[in-house]
Amino acid sequence: MLVRILQSIIFGLFSGSLYGIIGLGLSLIYRTTGVMNFAHGNSGMIGVFVGWTILALTKNLFLSIFLGLIFGAILGIFMDKILMKKVKGLSHSSMLIITLGVLLIFEGIALIIWGTQPLLFKDIFSFPPKLIYLPQKLNPNNFPLIIPTNDFANFLVAVSLSILIILFSRLTKPGLALIARSEDEIGAKVVGINVNFADSLAWALGISTAVFAGFLVAPKTTVNPIMLVNFQLYGFTAAVFGGFSSFIGAFAGGLILGVLEKIVILVLDQLFTKLGISTINSVDLQLSIILLIIIITLIIKPTGIFGAKFKGKV
Repeated sequence: MLVRILQSIIFGLFSGSLYGIIGLGLSLIYRTTGVMNFAHGNSGMIGVFVGWTILALTKNLFLSIFLGLIFGAILGIFMDKILMKKVKGLSHSSMLIITLGVLLIFEGIALIIWGTQPLLFKDIFSFPPKLIYLPQKLNPNNFPLIIPTNDFANFLVAVSLSILIILFSRLTKPGLALIARSEDEIGAKVVGINVNFADSLAWALGISTAVFAGFLVAPKTTVNPIMLVNFQLYGFTAAVFGGFSSFIGAFAGGLILGVLEKIVILVLDQLFTKLGISTINSVDLQLSIILLIIIITLIIKPTGIFGAKFKGKV
């Protein structure tokens, strides 16, 4: 049983790092501009399709990832300058409807250009899994603890990126401008901060993180128009769970969410087995678990575990 618990925690951390990266991107945009971007996942999906196209043409994996991330940044700036600036000042519900419309537009563009056939994407890392055997006292059945090395590499990259973004927001002038603009737009203008630049930077970084998460997901799920739809929901849950007002909270919320999700699935598996229920697969309840966590978090602590009071509305 100990091995299964540890295995669930490991898998939870790996999947949670992806939830956290997407949650961090959502938090960047929302905290800075006040826009809840429901097209976040599909924005990342478009960037991954662009990267796939470049990979097909050049056969250069890292060039395709780099240019895909650049495209994501440009797309973010475009969404800010061309779309959101035109509707600035509208209600949150209006903003929500607009980003939902963008979600559908991006999905339609992907279907028109790349079609419905799932496309394979090359593994970024290619390492064999590692097997770890615990001492006999802790593991009487001698079951191995499986460490998917590719997932572990993805986890390290995701954690490194989140740390870089958090350090950027705290230690650089553009990053501090993001924080200042998110706290007080008028005050930021008074002290000479270019609010428009801060907004564009938030959108560029936010969409780039979605593209980045998409590249990590693509080798497993294939590249397709709905590849990040569920991950966006998980990222949203991570940000709600950890706190939309905290970049650290959004990413940490993803890690905690991933572990909770796997542990709950393990517990349900054990429960269904003891009750002799074979018609229900606990993995099928994954989405329900995510939604339940959102509801419980909003009821108990609306600002999230790490979040402080924030004037925006989620």
